Amino acid sequence: MSGSNYCRFLSECIVSVPGKQPGLGDDEMYGLYLSWCLLNSVEPGSAEALSAAAAQEGHMRQDMGGRREWRELSMAGPAAVDYILASQPSLI
Repeated sequence: MSGSNYCRFLSECIVSVPGKQPGLGDDEMYGLYLSWCLLNSVEPGSAEALSAAAAQEGHMRQDMGGRREWRELSMAGPAAVDYILASQPSLI
């Protein structure tokens, strides 16, 4: 996947929320990315490549009590709805 598609994903699906605790976990970030790829007919890249692209965009990841999370980030847009409904079918 090209770097511009990672940037597009980050701009469409990730919002910064100062003070938000907890941030997005690695699994949540990648699951959201997979939902976005499915909705946009884009071949997904690896979790490692996504993490590198997010870090390059200035997003910070840290270990929080055994959980790696992206600080102060939250989901947004149609891919967020798709991801949440797919991971929590009891909400339907």
